[in-house]
Amino acid sequence: MFKKQKVRAQKPYTRIDRFLSETLSHLSRTQIEKLIKDHRVWLNKKPVLKKNTEIATHDYVEIEFPQAIPTPRSGWEAGFKPTIQFSKLFEDDHLLIIDKPSGIPVHPGAGPVRETILDIFRHEYPLVEEMKNTDRPGIVHRLDKETSGILILAKDEVTLKRMQKKFKNRQINKKYLALVSGKMRHRNGLIDAPIIRHPKHRKKFTVPGPRSKNQAREAITKFSVLLEFSDTSFLQLNPTTGRTHQLRVHLSHYGHPILGDPIYGKKDQFGRLALHASSIEFTHPHSGNHLTVEASMPALFRKHIQTEIKKKKNLGNHRKHTPDISK
Repeated sequence: MFKKQKVRAQKPYTRIDRFLSETLSHLSRTQIEKLIKDHRVWLNKKPVLKKNTEIATHDYVEIEFPQAIPTPRSGWEAGFKPTIQFSKLFEDDHLLIIDKPSGIPVHPGAGPVRETILDIFRHEYPLVEEMKNTDRPGIVHRLDKETSGILILAKDEVTLKRMQKKFKNRQINKKYLALVSGKMRHRNGLIDAPIIRHPKHRKKFTVPGPRSKNQAREAITKFSVLLEFSDTSFLQLNPTTGRTHQLRVHLSHYGHPILGDPIYGKKDQFGRLALHASSIEFTHPHSGNHLTVEASMPALFRKHIQTEIKKKKNLGNHRKHTPDISK
């Protein structure tokens, strides 16, 4: 069962989704995008195919949507208040670099509707809506929901394209910190193993066997062991490529899954995914200056390391004072 609503624009808009967001305040931006994608929006009796379609004054828009359409984000556009504030690491007229907390997705995806970094960015910097040909304005790259650390956001379309090009051309140096299960065989090394989507579990990726290797995408990760404990290791990771779940897949494939990984390891091992984007280096897309931005190690990481160091020290003292009865 569907119902129709007809509205007329009283002023020009650069994007039809922005017009609908203001006009139909009871609908979320995600719901509006779905209506357009499902071809349920018409402009002057012609179907709207793109959400960045421009609207002139007195244009006539018709919307068809389910009568019982759910509105989990009702009122977000008019009265949405973020539950968190960005932890800003760097900002100028073109870029915003934040320390993303673990547990919040970068942009909307499949599954339950939830607050995202993109929602907060749109709320705090409404001018990013002027970007064309993108449904994720300002999102230069992404981090997994469970991963914390450095995330780059672009404030304008030119900056967005230039930064995305830098990532594509591997002109960005990234450093991650991770706590993993077990002891690594080598103190330093390089994991060169292509990645492909898992044939049975569509939310997972995997290192394929010989038969599927030609379909996989190149994935390279450098690693070094910073600290080693009885049954865990603290690593620095430098990915050369940027495949989805790359670090998680590589470490799990070699028998050292990241602590707290709900997909490739054991969820309850750490309390969260023990992966943190700690440093990034690149040349500014406008000034040409070299930028190095760092994000402090999360408190949960420090607590784990301090606990393990204390255990190691206590064990050493115990052995030191235990008499040798083997002679």
